[in-house]
Amino acid sequence: MRSASLAAVLGAAALAVALGAVPGHAAAADAVCFSGGRTPTGGGYYEVSGYGCDGHSGTSVTIRFGEAAGTYDCGWTFLWNSQLGADNCTLTS
Repeated sequence: MRSASLAAVLGAAALAVALGAVPGHAAAADAVCFSGGRTPTGGGYYEVSGYGCDGHSGTSVTIRFGEAAGTYDCGWTFLWNSQLGADNCTLTS
């Protein structure tokens, strides 16, 4: 009986370690912009522009205020001089 409990505890610990090793999205967006706009490009995708941005080019973009407010997962982003351009984006929240 004791070996069964030990096996269950070790199995749960191995699962926790394995789940912790799975890569995922960062908790915070790569780029956060004060405001921005979005243009539908079809199939549920958007082209997103942002202004007053901070962070770096990556796949996650958050627009704080305006018509495009929300968080997006994008296929391509470019951040330069506090302005952001992003393409192939889906609204996640």
